[in-house]
Amino acid sequence: MSVRGTGRGRRLGLTREKVIAAAVKVIDREGHDSFSLRRLAAELDIEAMSLYNHVPNKEALLDGVAEMLLARIDFSGADAGTWQDRIRAHAVAFRAAAKEHPKAFQLVCTRPTQSPAALETIRSALGGFAELGLAPEEQVHALRSYVAFIVGTIMRELGSAITVGTVDPDQVQQRIAEITAIGDPLLTSTAPYLAVSDHDVEFEYGIEMLIAGLATRVGLPYDGGLPGGPRA
Repeated sequence: MSVRGTGRGRRLGLTREKVIAAAVKVIDREGHDSFSLRRLAAELDIEAMSLYNHVPNKEALLDGVAEMLLARIDFSGADAGTWQDRIRAHAVAFRAAAKEHPKAFQLVCTRPTQSPAALETIRSALGGFAELGLAPEEQVHALRSYVAFIVGTIMRELGSAITVGTVDPDQVQQRIAEITAIGDPLLTSTAPYLAVSDHDVEFEYGIEMLIAGLATRVGLPYDGGLPGGPRA
């Protein structure tokens, strides 16, 4: 591919990594729906065509953002302790990264990637299942159940998935009234809880349910969870 920029980017020492890091900054501030190469070029004070010296197109740039955010996650805590500790630590690290980049991290949850960072994320997660005596195929089933929970919970917490509850106390009573107005007994009995979203509590509950289920399946003791839960 021929060089199409003006050369200012090269004079500024611009690299692919710097371009992607700038894209993370812009997306974190403005969201990925409104993101464009033109907006990124303005952030870097270069012409938009200069970006093509570093990335072939917008889709490749967004893939790069997802890969960079994955590569930044510190999963070192998921390599120590019991298998239950490792699963919790992995989940906490992943969620902490999402909360640090609430807009940009949505790309991690929605764009498939085969990067080394993605494979390290998978390897680290599998480490929590390694001593359970599961066949490799069932380890993958357990991994995908875990990923489905983590991604779904994070997307809901970041505001990109359907949810009934709210974290705004002023809206709780309104939500309860809306739910009970349907007239269904089951919805009415659960309305006070459906109306509230406590992301810390729900994250803890889901992880502990998954760990307890795995322990039961393989006949190992469940440690009952850690005081305060695996919160990030």
